[in-house]
Amino acid sequence: MSTDGYAWFRGALGEIAVGRLLSRLDSKWVVLHAVPVGRGADIDHVVVGPSGVFTVNTKNHSGKRVWVAGHTFLVSGSRTDHIRNSEFEGRRAAKLLGKALGWPVPIRPVIAVYDPQRLHIEKPPAGVDVVDARRLVRWLKKRPAVLGPEAVEHIVSVIGELATWRYQPDESVDVDRRAQFDAIQAEIGTARRVRMAWAFGMVAVMTITIVLVWPALLQLLTIAVAKLLDGSA
Repeated sequence: MSTDGYAWFRGALGEIAVGRLLSRLDSKWVVLHAVPVGRGADIDHVVVGPSGVFTVNTKNHSGKRVWVAGHTFLVSGSRTDHIRNSEFEGRRAAKLLGKALGWPVPIRPVIAVYDPQRLHIEKPPAGVDVVDARRLVRWLKKRPAVLGPEAVEHIVSVIGELATWRYQPDESVDVDRRAQFDAIQAEIGTARRVRMAWAFGMVAVMTITIVLVWPALLQLLTIAVAKLLDGSA
């Protein structure tokens, strides 16, 4: 599997997991997933509720150390563009949604870090919230209410329209990537089974070696020690 394919697969797993977490929100909230924006780009999740409108950018950094300070976002010591990209995503979404509604809509970009070994926020970024995905739902619910029911209903009425996001389908691009996802998942499963087969094979070879060869080696060692003792005597 190519590096890009594996990165896409990990990202998809993270998005699916965060989508399941967001499904725990009650009926006061509406969540859209994989909202297409422009060509070849999408917003992982758009969340609308009493606390406002949020673009959620999922980052699957499973088992890795994440360190954040202002605009610096490090993953296992390597710098990323997560903050800048999420800020741009939020500004673009606010512009498009505001135009569709006819009034400005503040949108808060959020980076949901999925399954990190450790998430340490030294200094929160000014324009983006960085949240452990496991705490995302609780974090959303605890924010102060800024939208009334009518405003939420009005926003919900347009966020599901493709025209809101200026999406122009490109017939040359396969938007539905489920087949690609399934193929990569099958490839990873096959590779895992091959590794397990090799591991079991090595264990079997070692076991056979110990059972069949070790007694003969022990007998030779015993004879050699006996000869040495006879020679010294």
